[in-house]
Amino acid sequence: MKIEIKATQTIDYHSEITIQKGKGTIKQYKKGVVIFGEMAEGNSFQMTILEDKILLKKQNQTMIFKIGSTTKSIQQTPYGNLNMKITTKQIKVTKQQDTLYQILLCYNIQLENTEPYENKIEITLK
Repeated sequence: MKIEIKATQTIDYHSEITIQKGKGTIKQYKKGVVIFGEMAEGNSFQMTILEDKILLKKQNQTMIFKIGSTTKSIQQTPYGNLNMKITTKQIKVTKQQDTLYQILLCYNIQLENTEPYENKIEITLK
């Protein structure tokens, strides 16, 4: 299946949008759904969608999205690791005939002691 990821990051009222395309597979389990994605840019990810949260694993990093919660992760950079807080504002999973179709994540990220900034990820599966 084809995957399209549209990511929007808003810092100080300025938004930057990136779009990535790639391929993926979906595996359905009793407790949730797992999506494995390979993007054209060479990045890969694994997204696990559970009843109350989403786990996103990419490049030695795990991000947890749970509405109303602030979770912690580590952002690895060439200059060292940065502590990251993720506050999830919205999770929306749209299904079409029992198949995943679109995933929307809206959240804030705060790196170290900086001001939080808004992020939105829209994933479309075709």
